[in-house]
Amino acid sequence: MGTVVEIALIGENQEKAEKAALQAFHEVRRIEQLMSPKIETGDVFRINQSAGKEWVEVSPETLHVVKKSIDISELSEGGFDITVGPLIELWRRARGKGYPPSEKDLRRSLDLVGFQNVLISQGGKIFLKKNGMSIDLGGIAKGYAVDKAFEKLKQLGYQNLIVNAGGDLRAGGLKLGQPWSIGIQDPRIPDKILAKVSFTRGAVATSGDYEKYFTYQGKRYHHILNPRNGLPAEECQSVTTLYKDGMISDAFSTTVFVLGPEKGYSLCQRVGGMDCLIVDKEGKIILSPGLKDRISFIP
Repeated sequence: MGTVVEIALIGENQEKAEKAALQAFHEVRRIEQLMSPKIETGDVFRINQSAGKEWVEVSPETLHVVKKSIDISELSEGGFDITVGPLIELWRRARGKGYPPSEKDLRRSLDLVGFQNVLISQGGKIFLKKNGMSIDLGGIAKGYAVDKAFEKLKQLGYQNLIVNAGGDLRAGGLKLGQPWSIGIQDPRIPDKILAKVSFTRGAVATSGDYEKYFTYQGKRYHHILNPRNGLPAEECQSVTTLYKDGMISDAFSTTVFVLGPEKGYSLCQRVGGMDCLIVDKEGKIILSPGLKDRISFIP
């Protein structure tokens, strides 16, 4: 999934704990095999190859993640959209060249974006209506993989644990008698922690403009794209969301980033049990009420 996955768990027997962690890593790899657009035997690759041509039968898990993605697309009025595959590829090439794509190329890719063109049959098949369309589950599948690894460890009897996939993480229980403490990176100062959040269960995800970007003529072009205009979203520096599961937390950190501070914060408040920390484009911090007693800012 293009990131480092780390598991920490507390148990009585080291050998058993290591075997359990290995099973959890296998879960992450299994989800990657299903949902990576690069793996030819996987569901997402097959869906994309068949765009505009035929329906594709997929696993129940891929179907679940795609359905949930479309729900979030509708809720956010297109702020989240898994059909951004052509845009992601366009901007990946632009990063390699060091300058943004042309207006013409941008329009051509945008014509292929639109979650309304993902069809799902009652029999569990998926069809992309336009030839050249492609879905990318990068904004949600990592959180789902974290959930599956976490659930596997819980099934194996571990209560005090954390699964972290490059900042998308889920934790349960305690770390040596204390709540888990999660650092949130400062989006403008590398290696500096902006704040720490303590919690005993739930998931955290952060989306920031500092991970993959290039600068051209003094402007930063990063990897979090607005599906509605095809350009990098400009209203935030970073967004951290906290929720009960990783899949939704992952998707919403991206969604809120794209929608911007006002609409994004409003959307968070409409989802029961969700908290967020938004750093807007000026560096101002917006914090949901549920975080105030659990967060400490680092000077």
